[in-house]
Amino acid sequence: MTLALPDAPLLPPPARGLILVTGPDPCLTVGLLLALRTVWEDRTLLVVDGANAFDPYLVGHLARRLHRSPRWLLERIRVSRVFTAYQLEALLEERLPLIAAAGGPNTATGGPSALLLSGPLDVLLDENLPRGEAVRVFRRVLAALDRLLARPWTVVAACPDLAAPPGREGFLGRLEERAARRVRVTVGEEGWRIREEGSGREALWQPAIPVLHARRWW
Repeated sequence: MTLALPDAPLLPPPARGLILVTGPDPCLTVGLLLALRTVWEDRTLLVVDGANAFDPYLVGHLARRLHRSPRWLLERIRVSRVFTAYQLEALLEERLPLIAAAGGPNTATGGPSALLLSGPLDVLLDENLPRGEAVRVFRRVLAALDRLLARPWTVVAACPDLAAPPGREGFLGRLEERAARRVRVTVGEEGWRIREEGSGREALWQPAIPVLHARRWW
């Protein structure tokens, strides 16, 4: 059975295809919670962390609220941090297809149930990356993503709002074209408003404790 996470957004469990989550940084937390809902007893979650925001303490807290040990849940998550667009390209083109097909390295659990791309555009919108290189790498990333989306699993892409340098304004739109579901997160004094665009589904969520807010590790 899948994880029934406490305080999770009131949205249907992820299905096959791409779920795009946008908004301020808390969208990273919402994306993680949605992806974790795909985890089974014998399945793993692959995480590509381009926002440098994956928080093992948050995962440990969630595990304890599920009456599980933090180690149990962390063993079902495989995290790869990427700090450059080239690392993202290599990971999606070369390593992830092999890991997905083999069930993940050094694990007794089954194959992955989902892929979480946490801040995949962060490294592509870096102003230190020349525009031409950013466009070239992004095209290859999209091609690799299309191949990954052909697999029978869920892909969640959590993309925080970032200013796009000239020539890269359309990157987010290209992801939107591929999304089976689009979720928008807004934050106000009353809580986090989570809306699935196109369906009319909306939830107002008040995280139980501050630790549920995503943190960037820099």
